Amino acid sequence: MSAFYDRMQATATRLIGLYGYGTKLERDGAPTGPPHNPQPGPATQHDCTVVELDYSLTDRDSTLVLQGDKLGLISTAVDVQPAKDDRLLLGRQFYHFIDLLPLSPGGQVLLYEFHVRR
Repeated sequence: MSAFYDRMQATATRLIGLYGYGTKLERDGAPTGPPHNPQPGPATQHDCTVVELDYSLTDRDSTLVLQGDKLGLISTAVDVQPAKDDRLLLGRQFYHFIDLLPLSPGGQVLLYEFHVRR
């Protein structure tokens, strides 16, 4: 889009790569079989880079955030656009997206912000 947002996206990707770690984004495969009895296809995994963040004290239990939830950022250096139906591997367990929001000022996605739960 614009040179300014291209530089901002490159900076976000570089910083997430510097302070984050590589992991997997898992997506359900396309259903196969007849329309009256579709079978789930094999899941696909995509490499991505994430940074985990901490919640503030006001965003703890008795709000929308539960103990064990994770918050973080996903770099745009991933071959698919993350979706809420996907799962994210953090540690050794897959987490489901509760919320996923692209940061896209000016219409260009710079990074994805996520809230996940087991």
